[in-house]
Amino acid sequence: MTGPGTSTVRSEDGTEIPVRWAYPGADAFEWIRDRSHWPDPRTPMDLRLQEDFWTGADRAWEEVGLAPPAMFYRFQFAGPFMYARMTPDPPERLAQLAPRYIEVARRYGNALGFWLQYCRPRIQQACRDLAGASIDAPLALSGETWGYGFHQTFTSLVLLGVANMRLTALLTESVGDDASLMAFEVTQGSENPSQLIDGEIWELASLARATPVVKRLLETNEHSEVLEALRAEPDAAAFVAALDALLDEHGSRSLGWDIVLPTWRERPDTPLALVRAQLESGGISPAELAAGTSARRAEATTRALTAIPESKHTDFQRIVAELDGYVSVREDRAYWQMVLVGEVRGLLLRKGASLVRTGRIDRPDDILFLIPEDFEGAGASDLRSLVSERRRAWEQWHQVIPPAQIGTPGEAPPAAESPRTELRGAAASRGQVTGPARILHSPEDGDRLRPGDILVCVMTTPAWTPLFSVVAGIITETGGPLSHPAITAREYGIPAVVAAKEATTRIRDGQIVSIDGASGLVSLKE
Repeated sequence: MTGPGTSTVRSEDGTEIPVRWAYPGADAFEWIRDRSHWPDPRTPMDLRLQEDFWTGADRAWEEVGLAPPAMFYRFQFAGPFMYARMTPDPPERLAQLAPRYIEVARRYGNALGFWLQYCRPRIQQACRDLAGASIDAPLALSGETWGYGFHQTFTSLVLLGVANMRLTALLTESVGDDASLMAFEVTQGSENPSQLIDGEIWELASLARATPVVKRLLETNEHSEVLEALRAEPDAAAFVAALDALLDEHGSRSLGWDIVLPTWRERPDTPLALVRAQLESGGISPAELAAGTSARRAEATTRALTAIPESKHTDFQRIVAELDGYVSVREDRAYWQMVLVGEVRGLLLRKGASLVRTGRIDRPDDILFLIPEDFEGAGASDLRSLVSERRRAWEQWHQVIPPAQIGTPGEAPPAAESPRTELRGAAASRGQVTGPARILHSPEDGDRLRPGDILVCVMTTPAWTPLFSVVAGIITETGGPLSHPAITAREYGIPAVVAAKEATTRIRDGQIVSIDGASGLVSLKE
């Protein structure tokens, strides 16, 4: 049954999926399923909080006096699956938006100044508000706080986007198709949370190698038992203290953008898996990483200045200055997005624990399969059967493969046919490398990696970053040149190909593969 603003779409197996369009006329645009950030169906609580999320999101844009571009205005859902708008704003609207973006960036010095002075303090306050929220407060307020904090990361991003488009346009005149990748290379570098945490993991791995009992316990204990074993060993005290400091600082960070995913505080075996991954390889020290990134940026800048006319050098240098801190902003915003998700999850689990104490549900995370109306006010006293019903429905949605695109398709370039021994994706980080593929579905599996492996996954988040110092290359099924794996691979100087469809299913674990990060080609060895 559909009504105004609603319709249905069909999955590959014929399942009808309800669609309530995000706004009037949304069906006239192309929407692509966002497997990069939300690959799984979202829970009833997540979907319900989205209704309040947008109140806070709109307030974030209104307060700073900016209008969001189309891709950030609203997300679209087909059943529990999330879609992002791909149809861009018309050029005339972009022309209207750009001057205001430029004005705000200049007021704060550049996009980095805007991020540090305006956006990040508001996100941090939103995190504090969520962490300190009473379990008796209406969840609608928390949904609004979540949206307000989350969209501060988008207000900062649009300022970077305008400057990056100007830089790419300038470079295109001289280097053609290589302009997009070169624009990212001349703006890479600068300290960011992902690298700082990577440095802390590296320090932990170094400490483990220097402490024989810690190294032995990490190598011989199961994930679920290793922390208990470490805490019981007196000679591991320094290592445990350093790990606890890491968890105190970053424990609220989720493993991704979905509230079903645990935080490091809930799953301390996750950072320990990252430490294990670096035990054998040694990883890359923070100093080596910084030096390598700086050298690659300098080399890319020299190539750019050699290619473009001398009359354009001043313009080039001015735009690059506007993009100072590009990677820092992008990685910092991703970090705080996941802290926000972790704080929302933490609040829900606290509320869930209170429902457990009163016998209404069996375990705290059952609350993810409720909505506020179920338990706020005069809700039913026993919610366990409702939770079971919705959890079963959610698990069934995992068996459904929703359409990759809904709405009105845009003009797609003709798909190039690839031989069975090739995959084509998007160029993300220069270089060529050959090695065994290692297919991972979570950073918790990172200790399966060995030096020289090619990491193959659907997508990475900042929680995966320490693994980049272990592997020789990256292949992801989703993402683009601005995605986390692309940015991080460029920082580490390893080849990467993103948006290689079906990579985790067409590539066998252990299969030898070759990747060319400048062309986006993946070759599969028989």
